[in-house]
Amino acid sequence: MAQKDVFGEILYVQGAYRHELSKFWDAYWKKDAQDKLGWRLEYNQKFRGDVYATHGLGPIAQVLDIHRGDKMNTLVAMDTKSVNGKKQVEKLTGKPCTEFRNGDQTTTLISTENGKVIEIHHNVMTPQPYNRMYQLTGTKGFANKYPFEGFALSAEEMKKSGVTPSSDNLSGHSYLSQVDTKALIEKYESPIVAKYEKQAKEVGGHGGMDFIMDSRLVYCLQNGLPLDIDVYDLAEWCCLAELGSISMDNGNIPVEVPDFTRGEWNKVKGFHHAYASPADEAQAAADAMDFTTKLKEKGKKYWEKVDKAAKKK
Repeated sequence: MAQKDVFGEILYVQGAYRHELSKFWDAYWKKDAQDKLGWRLEYNQKFRGDVYATHGLGPIAQVLDIHRGDKMNTLVAMDTKSVNGKKQVEKLTGKPCTEFRNGDQTTTLISTENGKVIEIHHNVMTPQPYNRMYQLTGTKGFANKYPFEGFALSAEEMKKSGVTPSSDNLSGHSYLSQVDTKALIEKYESPIVAKYEKQAKEVGGHGGMDFIMDSRLVYCLQNGLPLDIDVYDLAEWCCLAELGSISMDNGNIPVEVPDFTRGEWNKVKGFHHAYASPADEAQAAADAMDFTTKLKEKGKKYWEKVDKAAKKK
C-alpha cells in the first residue's frame, strides 16, 4: 500500500521488538552446566542498546526506501534503568545482580536524509502484549500493524486508492471499519502473500512468517533475482546496537550513522520486490522439482546401503 501511495508520502515510522521473555529465559542455549543465564540473557546483561533492531527496523526501512533513495543520517538512543533484567539474573543464579547494561526499555530515534523520522523500540523485560508496532504516518493516511491491525484514511483517499468506502463521512481521525479494512487489504494484497499464505498457514512457524520468508528467499535464488535485502541493509540495521550504546554512554548524544553504501544510497530508485516472468518462474520450478526428485533417489540408495551394512553387523 505504501508503495502504491495509499498513505501519501511516509514521514514518520515506528517499529519494535516488544516481547516479554520471562518464561523463555531459562530455555535459551547454555554452554555448560555452570552457565545459568543462557546466551540471550547474558548478552543483554553485557551489552547496552537495541540488540534486536532488525525485527522492527527491516520492514519500515524498506517502506522508506533506505539505500534506495534515502539514507539514515543521525540517531539518538535512550533507555530506562534495568529492573526486571537484574531480577531475572538473580532468579536464575541465586546471587545479587549489581550490573546489567541493557535497560528494560530502549528507544532509538533516527533522522533520514529526506527529512523522515524512524522510531525503534526494544523491550524484552516488562509485561506487555507482543508488539512489533509497524506504524506508518503519511501525508494522506495512517497504518498500524501491531498490537492490532488498523488503517486511517478519508473517504476521498479511499476512492483515490480504488476502493469504494462504506461511507462518504470517513476521515483519517479514526480507524476504518472492518468492512473498509477488508476491502483495502484485498485490493492491495501482496503477490507474495497471495502465492504462499495458504501453504504457510498449514506449515506454521511464527504464524506462517517463517515459511513465507524462506520461500521468498528460495524463489529469488532459483530465478536468479536480487534478494529483498542486501549486505548494506544488514550492516545498517544491525549497527543500531553499537551506535545506540555510544549515544547512551555519552549522555544520549546524536551519533552519525555510517553510509555503508559509500555514496551509492541514491543509485537505486525505490524499494521493489523482483519477480520472474511466468514462463521463467515455471521453468525454474520444474528444474527445482527435477533436481529434488533426483536428490531423493540418490539419498534413498545411500540410506538403503547404510541400513544393509548395519544389519550385517
